[in-house]
Amino acid sequence: MVEFTSIASDSALCELVSRWESSGVIWIAMDFEGEFNLHVYGEHLCLIQIYDKLRYYIIDPFTISQAQLRRLLEHPRITKIMFDCASDAALVRKQYGIQLAKVHDVRITAQLLGYHGNLDSLREHCTGEVSQKGKKRNQMANWMARPLPRTLIEYALADVEYLFIIRETLDAEAKALGLSERDAIAQKTAALQKHPDRPGYEKLPGYRYFSKHEKIFVKHLFESREVLAKRYNLPSFRILDKKQIVEIAKQPVCDEQQLKRFVKHPNRKIEQELFRLMCDAIDNAKEEILKGDL
Repeated sequence: MVEFTSIASDSALCELVSRWESSGVIWIAMDFEGEFNLHVYGEHLCLIQIYDKLRYYIIDPFTISQAQLRRLLEHPRITKIMFDCASDAALVRKQYGIQLAKVHDVRITAQLLGYHGNLDSLREHCTGEVSQKGKKRNQMANWMARPLPRTLIEYALADVEYLFIIRETLDAEAKALGLSERDAIAQKTAALQKHPDRPGYEKLPGYRYFSKHEKIFVKHLFESREVLAKRYNLPSFRILDKKQIVEIAKQPVCDEQQLKRFVKHPNRKIEQELFRLMCDAIDNAKEEILKGDL
């Protein structure tokens, strides 16, 4: 059973960071758990797990101020060892306006060395131990729930347990192959945004192959669904599946009768609101197309 310290207040986090500063801690292993439109609407940071080589910590961002989260995540002298930090960096950037700083991403080093597996495969490579985490069992976990079950906390802590060993092993391999300088250069931009954020409708399957008019319909339909999902704090797919959005957009002529075939929901009130929003979306799309064709 893993022993850990829970950090659930500004004062506790402030004290922890101050203790690291005064004791000369400049490396920590860190990972996030988040909610990504699975149980409620939108994306949310739900947990920060940390290992400083002496103790494990679980930080609850729901009870920590943005200012204290920023102090930790943007700290210029404490390097955060992470695995594939891009999505984590994007999450806190979009939710809090925080730019994750001073990150050492072991995935960058691994790829430089020709390893392209996940964190579990890196652990096996660097330690010889096979992970027993059971990742698939926790992919649908509700990280927003409180209190979190002990099993989920231990699952989350397992992601930081071996990051120090992985970093040290990969750094030694990179040094032996003369790759340390290239790795150091790549690490400087590990957590920086590489590409502009794209709206959600542009991530729909096959979007780039849609016609110009289909893209306009998809945009308006998608944005209307998001309005309703946010209103009811429901995952977007529980309002209208993305495949249905694409099907509606691809209808040569979509009138109200055709639309009724697609707009179905177990909650009658939501169904009625969704139908009205979809009708408005279609009208707005037609208006945009007409203006563009003039």
